[in-house]
Amino acid sequence: MSKRLTQLLPLAAALAIGGLAQASTPKELPSVVVKYGDLSLNTRTGVARLHTRLRNAAEQVCAPLNSRVLGLREQFERCVSDAVADSVAAVGNANLSRYHRYGKRAELVASN
Repeated sequence: MSKRLTQLLPLAAALAIGGLAQASTPKELPSVVVKYGDLSLNTRTGVARLHTRLRNAAEQVCAPLNSRVLGLREQFERCVSDAVADSVAAVGNANLSRYHRYGKRAELVASN
């Protein structure tokens, strides 16, 4: 995956949003491009900023599920969680993966 951007395509969102469950191709699914070429994923600050960008993009994509209705709120939170996890995996960076899993107490690894 390019360091410049990653595309957030949460399948969970497409399945959870009734009208989009019929989408047959990924280009029909809601998506957001997240740019991160300006960040160093060798620093805690860069990793934290990218994680925040991914979460914000996930919230944007999953927004149709954002409701005060209990069942929909749970779907929204699950959609965001799944979308962030999928995006972290798509980036494929060990530091970002550790940060996603352990939060601020994650140990970063040096990159060549």
